[in-house]
Amino acid sequence: MFLATAVAGPVALAAAATAAGANPALNTFLTNSGVSPSRIPASVLAQGGTSLSCGILDSIRSEETVSVRDGNVYVTEREAHWSAVAWDSPTCIFTPNTTDHVRFAVGLLKVTGTKYAVRSGGHSPHEDFASIKNGVLISMTGIKDVTYDATSETARLGMGIRWGDVYAALDKYDRGLSHRSNEYGWAADNVQNFEIVLADGELTNANATSKSDLFWALKGGQNNFGVVTHITTRAIPSPSQLWGGLLLFNGSQQDAVISAYAKYQEKGQLDKKSALIADLVLSNDTLALTLVYFGPTEKPAAFEAFYGIPSVRDTTKLHSTFIDIISEGLPNNIPRWSYGYTNLGLDEKTYVDVLNICKEQGKKLADVNGGTLVVNAQPISKSMVTYSSNTGGNPLGLTPRAQLWLNVSFGWNLESDDAKIFALIDETIAKVEALTKARNLYDPFIFLNDAFKNQKVFQSWGADNFAKLKAVSAKYDPSGVFQHQVPGGFKLV
Repeated sequence: MFLATAVAGPVALAAAATAAGANPALNTFLTNSGVSPSRIPASVLAQGGTSLSCGILDSIRSEETVSVRDGNVYVTEREAHWSAVAWDSPTCIFTPNTTDHVRFAVGLLKVTGTKYAVRSGGHSPHEDFASIKNGVLISMTGIKDVTYDATSETARLGMGIRWGDVYAALDKYDRGLSHRSNEYGWAADNVQNFEIVLADGELTNANATSKSDLFWALKGGQNNFGVVTHITTRAIPSPSQLWGGLLLFNGSQQDAVISAYAKYQEKGQLDKKSALIADLVLSNDTLALTLVYFGPTEKPAAFEAFYGIPSVRDTTKLHSTFIDIISEGLPNNIPRWSYGYTNLGLDEKTYVDVLNICKEQGKKLADVNGGTLVVNAQPISKSMVTYSSNTGGNPLGLTPRAQLWLNVSFGWNLESDDAKIFALIDETIAKVEALTKARNLYDPFIFLNDAFKNQKVFQSWGADNFAKLKAVSAKYDPSGVFQHQVPGGFKLV
């Protein structure tokens, strides 16, 4: 682990006590945490910053702390992101197994002034967002419990769990979460409680009746307020049968497919049991649609616009579980990914033109090793937006209308092409937005999960919401730990 800790003799214990005494704030923190400063080797206490923090974590929680010297164990944790762009080199990685261990780490890092990052599932592909160079990475992979409560019809989820494991755990109760936004609103709007560790290590709960301002802010505010250890969320009943699967089209059908997208939004999406996700791989002329209908209806009318388009593969059928449907997908062997986002109002012709702009941009990947362009187009219904008013609202500031959330994802093989790809992301988003602004269809909202690293996410949610988020941050983190000591992610400063 980070440091080899020998059994301390009287001289070493005395030296440790002296070293701890030289840092009274640290001494007080350790004592209040039930840790005798004498447990920490004097050689560790004599250090500062990140080395001090990693040394203490290793001394107290050696089984949860790894560093470069731990070889493959460290590498596996370091590279536990789906995109290699996000791989950093933290001085040590701390993987707490309990909420109390999270509290200890967060409190310690505040006292020592150490910069750190927190990683849950590692969704973001951006450098330094869920990892850090020369700091501490708190990996939440050790906190992955799932508990279902039949009385309240809610599930309590540890923030280190992956969604596939959540679906599997809830399936035996005929419950689910994903692809239900058209009927039940955003996932964040179904959260009933956030269990969160604040900057000083305090554990608290935020919900509709306690710390409601923090509850509101956490429905989108990312890592600006604390470390969420668990959420309690509504677990939605799943039908005994549902229909869906993968529809695969050749790129020659691009205009027809995206036109059908608009027609689905205009009419089919009004059936709230329907859901649609697309992976439009423009760089190799493959258009993949995942269709889901939460009911025992074969070929539901909601997706009628797609049925007449010749496909090269159709796996749609009745299923007994949602997991069966989402287990299908396209293979991905590209290591490096990044993406940017834009939003536009519903308009069939503009949808077609936007995809053709992206297609032209993809041609610029000709000299990029492994260059790949995937457009993830998410059709957003008015009902998805308005549902949040039933659950106390959220900070997103969305316009209540049908819209298209466009994620433009680029994949490539070599780090030497990073700068070119990043510039291409900016350029592609700018070209799309020039068109949508000219047609009065541009929507300034930026979806945080799909945003490029330089996009102004929180500012796009409206001046009032941005100001309120900043006020909540100042109230619960007055020292600004999550603005400065946790530098990754989209910040409020």
